[in-house]
Amino acid sequence: MNITEKIKSYAKSIGIDDMKITDAESFPELKEFLIELKEKEYLSTFVNDDLEKISDPKKVLAEASSVIVCAISYSVDDRYISESRNKAKEELRGSLSRFAWGQDYHHVLGNRLDELVKFIKSKKQEVEVFKFVDTGPTVDRALARRAGIGWQGKNCSIINPKYGSWIFLGGIITDLDLEYDSAIENKCGDCRRCIDACPTGALVDAYTLDSRKCLGYITLSKGYLDEEQRKKMGNRLWGCDSCQSVCPHNQRAKVGEHQEFRPQNLDAYPELVPLLTLTNKEYKEKFMITPMNWRGKRPIQRNVAIILGNLKDNRAVPYLLEALVDPKPIVRANVAWALGEIGDKAALDKLEKTLAKEKEDNVIEELKKAIVKLKN
Repeated sequence: MNITEKIKSYAKSIGIDDMKITDAESFPELKEFLIELKEKEYLSTFVNDDLEKISDPKKVLAEASSVIVCAISYSVDDRYISESRNKAKEELRGSLSRFAWGQDYHHVLGNRLDELVKFIKSKKQEVEVFKFVDTGPTVDRALARRAGIGWQGKNCSIINPKYGSWIFLGGIITDLDLEYDSAIENKCGDCRRCIDACPTGALVDAYTLDSRKCLGYITLSKGYLDEEQRKKMGNRLWGCDSCQSVCPHNQRAKVGEHQEFRPQNLDAYPELVPLLTLTNKEYKEKFMITPMNWRGKRPIQRNVAIILGNLKDNRAVPYLLEALVDPKPIVRANVAWALGEIGDKAALDKLEKTLAKEKEDNVIEELKKAIVKLKN
């Protein structure tokens, strides 16, 4: 068994679902595509600004010869989320994107990659490596496509033949000379279900995403959202799976076996009211283990208020009225908006009293709009 075969065998033994290897050459076409996206302002602000570096592994590791690309499935058996999903039909609950159900994949996959690095170094001590998981300075999807982990779907996700697009990607750039795998055939054909399913039109064309419109990006962003963004959110608390959920390849994808990605301290469809008044301690208990841990609780509470407004359920009114005194203006503003959307005139008196004391312009604006709606 040669070194390539040994690495692949060990990767499988530690729970990496798929592993392929590609060369470390640059992606000039990708660089040009990213430049075009940036000029159109489609490119996510989460993408590294150094487009030269992210499209060339040798800018990360000068002596790079190979890139080991790994995938791990985060698909979860239905029995672990069905109760939560059923309750969402009757209770005040939101929904989480599947990637956010379990433990932080940066750590789960990152720890496995650390094990793989140790194994490689045990076989060849004089070796240079650079590990990456999602936030690394390379475009992991481009590497995964060239390595043959999967083909790129029209929604920009990598679709693995066995696990669909429910996969996390990571890898290791190394100066080791390894045997390369080949890219695989794109099997999307004429299908446009993902594009048609996008609730905001963020998929402006096949393989082209305007991140400014993507709810996966919007729900994770900071600050105030405009009226259209709020309403398009529906009940999405964090992320959006619309384009992946309709993909035919995901309908028949193999369910993953990683218990780390099952819901942990938070349901897949979490109760909203407790999150509206989330304390710092509760935030740490519920969210620090998840990939939602990096944004803090303000976007979560903002999103909760927006969802309650979108649900238009009068049962939320007493809790929203209590939250009008939240110390964070962004929470108060979105709570006021939600009360206006629900339309319960019983909230009018409290809104007017709150307006008389409010000092923040954004909150004042939302209070005024809510009051007008309730008076009409």
